[in-house]
Amino acid sequence: MINNAEDLKNKAIDNKPGLRKEYVNITVGDEEYGFRISGIGEKAVKIEKFIKYDDIIEAVENGNDNGLESIIKKIIEEYEPPAPEEE
Repeated sequence: MINNAEDLKNKAIDNKPGLRKEYVNITVGDEEYGFRISGIGEKAVKIEKFIKYDDIIEAVENGNDNGLESIIKKIIEEYEPPAPEEE
């Protein structure tokens, strides 16, 4: 079992092509979502998932109030761009 970051990084980098084909399932609310491992780097592993706007609206309309779609919708709705800096 790997118990330090350096060994974990080395194994990830050694197995980069295969790992980039793997998925990570993460439960958010009541739903499980599959994220693709899209990057293996020197400092981190990158996971990603594309969620279509139609899927966001459909999930919320179907009562998924605590899933990933709902979280993303709320972030978008509540986002306010930063005020321009005064010179």
